[in-house]
Amino acid sequence: MRPASVIYLYKFARVAILAACFLFTATRLFAASVEERLERLNRMAEKTREEALEKEARREGEIVWYAAMASDRAGEVIRAFESRYPFVKIRFQPGGAGRQLEQLLVEHRTKKHQADIINTRRSYVGVMAKAGAVARYRTPLRAALREGFTDKDGFVNGIYAQPRVFLYNTKMLGRDAPPRSFEDLLDAKWKEKLGLDTTDYDWLASLIDYYGRDRAIDFGNKLAKQQLNFRRSPTLLAQLAVAGEFPIVIDVFPEEVLQLKRAGAPADFVLSEPFVPVKTPTTVSISSGAPHPHAAALFVDFLLSKPGQDVMAAQGRWVSRKDGKYFVDLKGKKMQIPGPEWDDKQVELVNQYNTIFSLR
Repeated sequence: MRPASVIYLYKFARVAILAACFLFTATRLFAASVEERLERLNRMAEKTREEALEKEARREGEIVWYAAMASDRAGEVIRAFESRYPFVKIRFQPGGAGRQLEQLLVEHRTKKHQADIINTRRSYVGVMAKAGAVARYRTPLRAALREGFTDKDGFVNGIYAQPRVFLYNTKMLGRDAPPRSFEDLLDAKWKEKLGLDTTDYDWLASLIDYYGRDRAIDFGNKLAKQQLNFRRSPTLLAQLAVAGEFPIVIDVFPEEVLQLKRAGAPADFVLSEPFVPVKTPTTVSISSGAPHPHAAALFVDFLLSKPGQDVMAAQGRWVSRKDGKYFVDLKGKKMQIPGPEWDDKQVELVNQYNTIFSLR
């Protein structure tokens, strides 16, 4: 069986190769036409823009959404959007991010466009942009987003991200206080008691961005000596921890801990000091060949608006708007999103992670 990191890099390489093959295709001209229409729209005064966007979206009448999102959560977003804009219907196509990305690139190459919208992790946006498969969309709503959720070129429009927290089994720890900082994880009493995902490369990127490369790698090497319990999937790690396999997982999504607590599991979590690592943001992009570009733009604007963000916040997401709520009081914590430079350095990051934790 191939290790998880090899599978990860293989998938990333496949879509990168496809993108390179499509880079100089003639369909780039169509991308420009979509971009030009959207740019003209975004240069309008606010009220005029809103009226023009809704008028054209009403005429187009539908959106095809390639969604790397759980069907139940996407359904809540769709219902909220369609209740606000009943003249636009969303055709939802769920699936894995890599597979949907490949499908979008094939559509771009063959000029057989179906998708209007694709949402995926930020590291894939550069691949799509270099291929000409997605259009820039500089919606005015970008001004309301947190740092790290947009780019200067107009391709990245982040909708949410997922922090990583320390989960602990309340029964197994007993009177022991859980670790609260990264330095606490190095205490000898936690040896063989910590869980970590085998593919949490974003976690390492956040450490390097915060501490600097040398200090972060030094910390990683010390942490590796704690003889960690590795599994693939933070969800699996959380389930094993509450089942008593080990008491602590250091990279779990807080909404999953909340779900476990509601189900009566002995689980709680800590927001780490001096910063909280955050997974690379989930973004939404408009296809450069979108059959319904104005309806797509209306949907993107909804996802970035306060009403749309409130739907995702209620699902436990840390949303991209500065005024977005979160189910946990972050208490002014430093939220460390991996910098965009990592999007082009995935191979380096994976190799560094595997080297530190001997996962080859």
